[in-house]
Amino acid sequence: MKNKKFNLILALVMAIGAVTLAWGGRERALGQGVLAFGGRIILVEYCCNGVAITVGPPRPGRFLLTSGTILYPYYNVYTPGPSVLGTAIPGGICHEAATACVVPIPVAGTVTMIGSSGL
Repeated sequence: MKNKKFNLILALVMAIGAVTLAWGGRERALGQGVLAFGGRIILVEYCCNGVAITVGPPRPGRFLLTSGTILYPYYNVYTPGPSVLGTAIPGGICHEAATACVVPIPVAGTVTMIGSSGL
């Protein structure tokens, strides 16, 4: 009798866990840690480990483009002026090229993909 109660409780706990993962955990895991940004490029700074861009409103911030960043046409991310839209993962450090890569400057995120306007 005790063994049947234990098996029933174990089955219920596993079912509740499975439902929780299927309905609640999936959506949080897919969107966790992704920053969306967009606006005009205000400032471009060259770093030893990439290029830091400062993006203005409506979704502003300072972001680091690295060799792993996916660029979409028109590829206008290296000069101030064009509008950009993209996603980034939080964190990152720009090692300032002007200071012989000694001064680390934090950025809001490391860009995973970015697209720009033609202007």
